[in-house]
Amino acid sequence: MSLYKLCQKIVKFLFMFVYRVEIYGKENIPKHEGAIISPNHFHWMDPIVVGVYIDRQIRFMAKYELFNNKLLNKFLKKLGAFPVRRHEADLNAVKTALKLLKEDNLVGLFPEGTRSKTGELGEANAGVAMFSIKSAKPVIPVCIIGNYKPFTKIIIKIGQPIDFTQYKKEKMSNSDYLELSQIVMNEIKKLKEGM
Repeated sequence: MSLYKLCQKIVKFLFMFVYRVEIYGKENIPKHEGAIISPNHFHWMDPIVVGVYIDRQIRFMAKYELFNNKLLNKFLKKLGAFPVRRHEADLNAVKTALKLLKEDNLVGLFPEGTRSKTGELGEANAGVAMFSIKSAKPVIPVCIIGNYKPFTKIIIKIGQPIDFTQYKKEKMSNSDYLELSQIVMNEIKKLKEGM
């Protein structure tokens, strides 16, 4: 059993005593193909919850600062996470994400690019659409609803895949990517409003 699967089992078991987790739309996760898993992000536990309740391994792109600690660096890499320098053009992170997607992995990317300070849905970052178009893989919008207070409910809603492949041959600008990434945020908003 991989470390990822072991951690999934342990955390899911522990969560049973702390949260009531409900998950909807698991059938929208591809069984074997690559895809971008794109949840809203308002709490440091978001990638943990999504990673635990989606059965397939998700290779999360995580902020570079998390990898500064040697122990955490090793642990995150063993779980399949990879670093991104968020405030610069990080070609290594781009190459890693595209390679993983082309190898049919699930890659976790937060469409807002960072955590929302208010808990409200933020504006989209251009990255999600860019990775989807360059890899020819769909984006799966995911909405996490809850506040992570002990003994409360956490709802995970997984939306229909969003296919951007029709833009593969078009010349895209950053504002084009932003506009398409906002479609992902709009889908997350619909999932949230359809509580």
